[in-house]
Amino acid sequence: MPAQQSEEMTQLGLYGVIPFIAAAVALWLSPVVLPQHIALDFHQFALVYGGVIVIYLSGVGAGAGLNANYAHNFLPGILVALAALFVMLPSGTFFLSVGAVWRHLIILLLMIYVLFRDLNNVSAGLLPAWYGNLRMRQTLWIGLSIALIMTRLYVWGFY
Repeated sequence: MPAQQSEEMTQLGLYGVIPFIAAAVALWLSPVVLPQHIALDFHQFALVYGGVIVIYLSGVGAGAGLNANYAHNFLPGILVALAALFVMLPSGTFFLSVGAVWRHLIILLLMIYVLFRDLNNVSAGLLPAWYGNLRMRQTLWIGLSIALIMTRLYVWGFY
């Protein structure tokens, strides 16, 4: 891939972090700047967006595993996608209820798992080196944003 394309892909990947940062900022600006009910909408958006991103990244890794010269177990990626789907569902669906902080923690743990899987794919030569660097930066900023979101929700009593 030419350098210009990898730079464009890196930019797009980093733009994908903005919704997480926006949700963290919205939660911490509430109730002074934003009403709490609007800030809580941002938290809900971050959960759904995080789940979609985890599922997308899980699919990227599965695509890398389709290389004929590499033995790849697809079950962990499927379980990651199902866990992300579970987190995205409204609490109480199928009589399962998980608090808001725990749901964000699950997204964060899934992001970290997918990061390590992607880094293994980069070292195996299945994904380009720039992708590993991008994923580390994404996970750092997403992780910090989710930590801020979880902290604010915990302070408000939304465990």
